[in-house]
Amino acid sequence: MEKVSNLQEIFANNLKHKRKKKGLTQAKLADLVGVSTSFITEIETARKAPSFQTIEKIASVLETPAWTLFSEYSDIKSQSDNNDSQELMRFLLKNKISDIIEEVIK
Repeated sequence: MEKVSNLQEIFANNLKHKRKKKGLTQAKLADLVGVSTSFITEIETARKAPSFQTIEKIASVLETPAWTLFSEYSDIKSQSDNNDSQELMRFLLKNKISDIIEEVIK
């Protein structure tokens, strides 16, 4: 799993993934959110960042909790979209515990 370097890029990648999964074009998402198509393009390429209000609108249109747009584990997230969110939390917790153990062992 490739790790993305910053929060804006993580958001951009997750937005693009979730938009495509919903079968929405950038133009349709922009229309539903109330922004321009070029703004959605700039968000998805990590050139601009949306406001909190726009993030909430995007999440609502994509029918996903806003926090999922900031998760580095988008591939796991997409597998768990139809599963209980507890599975995702277990996965993230196990990864965090593994990271802590690795740090202690070093």
